[in-house]
Amino acid sequence: MKKIDKTDTIETIFTRGRFEVDYYQREYRWGRKQVEELIMDFYHAFQNDYDPVEHTSPQAVEKYGYYFMGSIICTDSSPRQIVDGQQRLTTLTLLLIYLRNLQKQVKGIPFLPVHIDNLIYKDNFGAMAFNVNVEERNSCMQALWDENKAYTSDNESNQNLLARYSDIEELFPDELKGEALPYFIYWLKGKALLLEIDTPSQDEAHTIFLTMNDRGLSLNSAEMLKAFIIQRVDEEDRNAVNKIWQQNISSIKNVCEAQSSGNVKAEDVDFISAWLRAKYANSIRETKKGAEDRDFELLGEKFHTWVRQNARTGMKLTQPKQYKELITVELEQMTKLYLRIKAYSRQMTKGYEAVFYNAHRDITYQTYLIMSAVKVDDAPSVVDAKIKMVSAFVDIFASTRIFNYKKVNWNTNKFLLFKLMCQIRNEDLKKIGIKLTAALQRMPETLDAIQHFELNQFTGRYMLHMLARLTDYVDTRMGRASQFAAYIDRRPKSSYDIEHILPDDYQSYAAMFNDEDDFHNNRRKFGNLILLTSDHNRSYQDMNYGQKVSRYLSDNILAQSLNADAYQNNPKFLPLAREFGFASYAQFDKNAIRERLQLYTRLARAIWNPEIIKDLAGGWDDAAVIAVQKGNGNRYTVEYGDGRSWEDARKFLR
Repeated sequence: MKKIDKTDTIETIFTRGRFEVDYYQREYRWGRKQVEELIMDFYHAFQNDYDPVEHTSPQAVEKYGYYFMGSIICTDSSPRQIVDGQQRLTTLTLLLIYLRNLQKQVKGIPFLPVHIDNLIYKDNFGAMAFNVNVEERNSCMQALWDENKAYTSDNESNQNLLARYSDIEELFPDELKGEALPYFIYWLKGKALLLEIDTPSQDEAHTIFLTMNDRGLSLNSAEMLKAFIIQRVDEEDRNAVNKIWQQNISSIKNVCEAQSSGNVKAEDVDFISAWLRAKYANSIRETKKGAEDRDFELLGEKFHTWVRQNARTGMKLTQPKQYKELITVELEQMTKLYLRIKAYSRQMTKGYEAVFYNAHRDITYQTYLIMSAVKVDDAPSVVDAKIKMVSAFVDIFASTRIFNYKKVNWNTNKFLLFKLMCQIRNEDLKKIGIKLTAALQRMPETLDAIQHFELNQFTGRYMLHMLARLTDYVDTRMGRASQFAAYIDRRPKSSYDIEHILPDDYQSYAAMFNDEDDFHNNRRKFGNLILLTSDHNRSYQDMNYGQKVSRYLSDNILAQSLNADAYQNNPKFLPLAREFGFASYAQFDKNAIRERLQLYTRLARAIWNPEIIKDLAGGWDDAAVIAVQKGNGNRYTVEYGDGRSWEDARKFLR
């Protein structure tokens, strides 16, 4: 893409002067979805030009194409007041801070570091002044700059800033962390464009903003798709079909979330995109220079164009009756299914817990897989089983990868997951169960990795979830009501925190460890961690193990089990203690941590057990799974309509 007239690069925008955010729109509200879309747009635009063989220095970036991010509206003042665009500018600042910190971590890469500090802040007489200035956010931005992982905040915007920075850490492509990194940073500085619209006053800025965002002037993809379909329905059926469309889309819109701009998020667009991808995408973009978007990408937010071009060949729509049934039958079924997934994602529901577990970790691709698996004429009991079975697969797949320090986001695993989505599409329960189980058995990662699982930068976002799963499993096996939602709820003042069983007091425990590094390494291990309410966690901080363990009896069962008294007059716990090998500890040392790791591994094998899928499918001959494994081997490919394929190398599964 050539440079658009009157646009400026990110470097020019940020170095021209500082921005301030208008009082009425101070909240930062972008979600994970928007951050992921921005990062992947950058990634694909950069990959279109980057050639690691031909390009031997970042000077090659000068000839790369441009990427246009849209416009921002500001007042022509100093500092500039942002009227529209603060979400993008703030997210860009988070990305720049991440890239600055990443450069400090990587070693031995030529052409690093690339100087970007001046894009993030100005030197104000020796003090840092962030280029996007919101006073109540400065402490959070400073913590991200300093890589202060201990920083917390009660401010909603700051909490969201921390969450989105964590998303960037997870979602930033591994392919850009090596020798491509300096090229990407130079490309971002000099090839990503914004159109800055400056106005003399805030009143004029608001007028332009309202004109540009008048939602009545344009149709979204959902509305254009409806027009295309209804035009092809018999005239006498159009009113009825239109009514059914409106009823379903209205029910979808009722679960909308507010976007950062104050507009309503196009939930109908998200739904239709998920439906069409799940049911009709047969190809996906390769990760190589110059690769073109295929079905999966084209069925994103501009799906109406793909449907117009592929209705006959890709969707087998040739008769008015088929267009009618697409709405009256398939849309109806998929709407009900989508709303169920949304409901189970928001609130833990008995029998559908795995949907909630996945949603809590932002694993949204379970929606694609579930919608792909369910046929429009499935009986209600079959739909129920498919939701449970597919969500259980996603839970096992993601949890196993997390225990192995592997990313679980869509982009990292998209080739495997896309192929699986195509394989289980509209299949019966047993076939789906066999394919899901075979996919799990082909995974190189296993739960044995729990022996090396510990609290660190990668696991920090998952550790509370994992400990909550273990604790809740024992709770429910004892016949108690599930407390998982309470364990992971960060809103109450007395929410649950991660407790280190072994106190942070090396001098008192030095005799049990080789040296201080050995002590701290063991304190981080999974087996040294439990959940406690934050008030208990704080009150126990200065206590030794002997003092703490006596108080653990008033906490959850995983904490209680460290105390010998938990094994007295506790008939609901004792069978589980024998089954899994629970033990109490008068003193807690390296051996105790090792034994707790083994206990946690045994619990994990029961929780994330592929037999769950087999039971939901009604069982099968194990030879069927072996046959599927032999048929696919260890090669993960994506098939195209014209017969082409490429191997999804194992690096994409990491």
